[in-house]
Amino acid sequence: MIKIKIGNRLAEARKQRDINQTDMADLLGVTTPTYSRLERNETSIDINQVIRFAEILDIPIQDFLPETITLHNVNNQNSQGGLIFGNIYTYNYSDKELQQQNELLNEKVI
Repeated sequence: MIKIKIGNRLAEARKQRDINQTDMADLLGVTTPTYSRLERNETSIDINQVIRFAEILDIPIQDFLPETITLHNVNNQNSQGGLIFGNIYTYNYSDKELQQQNELLNEKVI
């Protein structure tokens, strides 16, 4: 899982909305000391947390990502989705797709 530090951007977004650290921590469901460590870049978070923060603050996810990471939304005909981070591709498979892939792999092994 990709871990990133977003403290500076998180603090900036919070201040723009005139929210104190305690209220922000409550919004994010973390303790005030934990939130403070995030702003000071003493801890890193995974992309799922970044997505949640962006939704709560109503800002684009890309605003939290380093310029070296490009975010692309990928959708196919089956309404499946995924994200591309540079050359790392994350795909969310449906249960049906996973079952089909497992069956195909089992056929190849047997």
